[in-house]
Amino acid sequence: MSDKTFAGFKQEGARPHGYAGLPLSAVRPEDELLHAPAASGHHSATETSYYGFSIPEHGLNGEIYVWFHPVLQVISASVYIWKGMKASTLECEYINHYNYLPFPKNDIDDYVIDDLNLSIKVVDPLKRVEIRLNDRDRGVSFFLRQDAIMPPAGRPGGFHFTQAVKTSGTLDLFGEHYAIDGFFSRDRSWGQERRETAQKMPPISWIVGVFGEDLAFHAMAFDDPALNPEWVEAFPDIPAGENLMWGYVFHDGILTSLRHAGKITHREQDGLSPQRIDLELIDVNDRKWSIRGEVKARMPWQTWQNMNTFFCQTRWEYEGRIGWGDTQDVQFNEFTHRFSRRSARSQ
Repeated sequence: MSDKTFAGFKQEGARPHGYAGLPLSAVRPEDELLHAPAASGHHSATETSYYGFSIPEHGLNGEIYVWFHPVLQVISASVYIWKGMKASTLECEYINHYNYLPFPKNDIDDYVIDDLNLSIKVVDPLKRVEIRLNDRDRGVSFFLRQDAIMPPAGRPGGFHFTQAVKTSGTLDLFGEHYAIDGFFSRDRSWGQERRETAQKMPPISWIVGVFGEDLAFHAMAFDDPALNPEWVEAFPDIPAGENLMWGYVFHDGILTSLRHAGKITHREQDGLSPQRIDLELIDVNDRKWSIRGEVKARMPWQTWQNMNTFFCQTRWEYEGRIGWGDTQDVQFNEFTHRFSRRSARSQ
């Protein structure tokens, strides 16, 4: 894969196609705080905090995303709450998104984003975070506590971690009251560029799942060309078997890096929306994990205008166990235009 094709996902220290099979990096309590910008000093230097909750019995997902731009000294921030399948972000039951907000004056272990009526507090670094939203004008509020069920998994090469958490709290959605009692996977990144350049590449998925306090997984991967995805001839730069960027399995207290992801995404009739995901994960100890996912709630979000991400609440099955987690399927212009069934009908 060329540097141009892989821009935005190829990071310093990675192998040609990612970090598959490399040791996970160390994560420090200080990584809950703001970091120095990318060494390049480019205005696209990025730091992110991603939290959320899932209430599967109601087909409901909540996403909380804060995107820091340290060179520009602004942040983007959003809260999304939705049920079921949505064709547009604005169909969500609740959306509150700002592209341009003031940068935090101090740090981010205990701060408030006034425009969203959102507060985030790191109670115990890498172990517990508490988040509150109180939008009185629109009748939406929640209290969310996230307690780690595993150590943070640092991406090989650093600058990023993902961590499965136990969620608890309450949600008041326009007078409907819900208990938050499940699992989620949080995510943090810092110290590198995130350019908004359009990419010539197939969809890449950020995938997480939690089956209980003893079992969770994460993979960031393209579909495997060896499984013949529809786009395989259009994007020949990804060799078969080299589609995994990085990932892990946490099982019975042991955190293990992945070396392979046999992944294929089945899409709706529109050619774009994820419907099912089949995974065969292989860790560095050669243990195989065959996991099947079915999307139960979904909404599209243009994180920036050159890219669309389908946020998908996914029901996972593994050896008779049921788990839940996000599939975030990231798509760019060339794939979307070429493989959308709607685009094909309009020509």
